[in-house]
Amino acid sequence: MSSTRLAILSPAAVGPMPLPAILGSIVQGHLEQREVWECWLQDWELPVSVSELSPVLDELARQCLAQGRELFWTPTDPGEIRLRLVLQGEASATPLRRALTALKLQGFLPARVMEAQGKVLVLEIFGPELSLPLGNHRLAEAMEGLATDAALAPFWSPEHFRLLVSDMDSTLLSIECIDELGEHLGLKRQIAAITERSMAGELDFRSSLIERTRLLAGTPASAIDAVIRDRLQLNPGARELIAAAKRHGVQTAVVSGGFTQFTRHLQESLDLDYQFANTLEIRDGKLTGTVLGDIIDAEAKANILELLAITVGVDAGRCVAIGDGANDLPMLRKAGVGIAYHAKATVRAQADFQIRHGGLDSAIAFLGW
Repeated sequence: MSSTRLAILSPAAVGPMPLPAILGSIVQGHLEQREVWECWLQDWELPVSVSELSPVLDELARQCLAQGRELFWTPTDPGEIRLRLVLQGEASATPLRRALTALKLQGFLPARVMEAQGKVLVLEIFGPELSLPLGNHRLAEAMEGLATDAALAPFWSPEHFRLLVSDMDSTLLSIECIDELGEHLGLKRQIAAITERSMAGELDFRSSLIERTRLLAGTPASAIDAVIRDRLQLNPGARELIAAAKRHGVQTAVVSGGFTQFTRHLQESLDLDYQFANTLEIRDGKLTGTVLGDIIDAEAKANILELLAITVGVDAGRCVAIGDGANDLPMLRKAGVGIAYHAKATVRAQADFQIRHGGLDSAIAFLGW
């Protein structure tokens, strides 16, 4: 039997909309009628086709327009999929309206409210099969200019993800450690400029790391301890994200193109299961400006994720990777879910999810943790 999904979004001050009597006789019941984010959200499933409802929908659309409401409808489809719409940030009508309008253009309509607490709103939605990365990029474009992160996400089972791998600098940490080390030689601006170009994908990471490390030659090794003591700061939500992963039995790792002196501290601070990074050579209490052993670059990060997945006993598809720079891209693509955190445009364009405004704990709702 053909049926129609119908949703109405009304300003909270206007209140929910009573359905016309002709619809009241065929409504199978509310899927949802709830006030969220300064709006009333109402949803129904009607056991008649869109063509049969056409005259009623036209009149309903006219009334909604006159009353400042928004009307959405679409025919149900046996092949439709069920997803979660996650909004985090400005708990107001504008981001909710924009998100639902963008989703309607992709054939999706909301159903029940799954969570509405503070700055987090999660809705169940139904619509056609689609590429999640593409759907999320369209959603992000619709939210441009708003301090709200949005994501379309499947209903993953609690045990689906087994490994969380994160970059360190500007991801778990709010700083770039190598830039802070350069401060001791008065070279922070020079080193930071090279870092910025490398993270944007304008410079080869391996070459840029060698160049930046060479500039550190002669720095007292005590500068590392000073950076850890005085400048090391976690990004918002880092502890909460790692704690949520652990509650769900997910192994955690930091994989960095930075230095082991910092990743080891981070591993201890956050109780991470694994840490991988480059090793600075130290002689006579000073940095030599050389990296010992093989450099962990973009390709190495992706390979480490794959090896860790094997260690955990799953394939890379059941892993989550988070990063901000171009050298994180192979790792983000290799993982089942790649999350761009306050990232460069080139990284956001290729990630599954984007966190542009909130903290790392935004990933908790995206992943269903």
